[in-house]
Amino acid sequence: MKTAKKKLIEFKEKFPELTFDNNGYEYLSPEIRGKYKKEIAEISEIMNSLDPDFLEFNNFKPRNDGSFSIRYQGIYDRKTYFKGVCYLNINEIE
Repeated sequence: MKTAKKKLIEFKEKFPELTFDNNGYEYLSPEIRGKYKKEIAEISEIMNSLDPDFLEFNNFKPRNDGSFSIRYQGIYDRKTYFKGVCYLNINEIE
């Protein structure tokens, strides 16, 4: 059985269009999101299991050290339901 980390690495490698080095409030195009709807849903399931505050996958973001982070929308404060952008580096996942 593959671990969450291995599955995410596999998605990043198999679907390079989901990797995006955003600069601020940039996101994947609607065309790419539509083309990979099924894959994004699967990534979202994995992320939901890793972070209970996960809301929506945005993209894989490359890092200078050769790793990558998963960029997503998450809940910062459950009381006020304040949400924002979160990053989870692949190396932080066991």
